[in-house]
Amino acid sequence: MLLQVGLCKGVTSNEKANGIIEHFLVVTASQKDQFGQEVEVSVGIKVSKRQLDSGIENAYKPHIGKQVAVPVFAKAWKSKAGTSFGMDLWASGDGLPVPIQRVQPVRSAS
Repeated sequence: MLLQVGLCKGVTSNEKANGIIEHFLVVTASQKDQFGQEVEVSVGIKVSKRQLDSGIENAYKPHIGKQVAVPVFAKAWKSKAGTSFGMDLWASGDGLPVPIQRVQPVRSAS
């Protein structure tokens, strides 16, 4: 299972030029730029109509502003002309957040 971990910003929608409305769960995450500096980037995870209808937006509302782990799968795409390509992240399964558990190191008895 792939997980996208980051700060939850909520669910938003975007209307494409052809009138199709896409829904995204937005998560911000840190990554390094080409100079090695930490930058914050927004990642849009696509949400299916089935997930939207089952209430995924309400499931993430309490997590806005908090760190979440979202189960995702990657789907590659290519334009009809074959001149451009890319990869989209989609919420996997029910799309609900996966609990994050931090493990504290155990001190040795010495």
